[in-house]
Amino acid sequence: MDDDHVQPLLDDDQPSWVTLAKENERKKAGGGGSSVRSSTSTGSSPWDQAAARLSSVRNPNNDGPAGPSGGGSREKEDDLPRIVLLMRLGNMGAAALLIFGSVGSLTNILSLSKMVLGGYGVCFGTLICCLDLNFSYLRHPIASNFGFLYSPFLRLMFYVLMTMVAWSFESLLGYIASGALGSLALVNTYVLCRYPGYGAALKEISDREEKQMKREGRKRMWRHAVVPWWEV
Repeated sequence: MDDDHVQPLLDDDQPSWVTLAKENERKKAGGGGSSVRSSTSTGSSPWDQAAARLSSVRNPNNDGPAGPSGGGSREKEDDLPRIVLLMRLGNMGAAALLIFGSVGSLTNILSLSKMVLGGYGVCFGTLICCLDLNFSYLRHPIASNFGFLYSPFLRLMFYVLMTMVAWSFESLLGYIASGALGSLALVNTYVLCRYPGYGAALKEISDREEKQMKREGRKRMWRHAVVPWWEV
């Protein structure tokens, strides 16, 4: 057969399969790098990082509202970082009111019963603060000795008990703390029942905060160790 009648496989202006394969690999590598950069750059605070992590875990393939997991459950889980923040602020605020009211009741030396209830109030408020901080060195002792706080019904009963203790102080601060604790008793029960992943989200956010605090503490210690104190 003559060479002039042979049809070439590729024209001169068409790229070879090797070139096309390399271009596809470069495109995939560029897309992966951009996704990694976008995922690492989102959320500088522990709350934003937890929200991004929850959304990426529950929607890895970017499924729409009609996807396999459903839009309602994803929206409910994506609200967890904000719910955790609001609940921590509310619980710790009510615990602070209870502690201040208990300290005021401890000064009433003429009533032994109010002094005893004031001591209980200080202990209860401190326990609630430690529970919402949820640091690693506090998590195991609380879970071992006060595991009932992780049950919605038992936590409701505990908040009702704190409400009665605060009301027994018969002071303005005690009445305010009693109202706040009574409201939070219902809110805590609702949140724990509606959001089963609340405990996991609280643990993740607390771990990130603890790591960030340790990192900042090491930086400050290193700066004070290297730089003279008069230049700090």
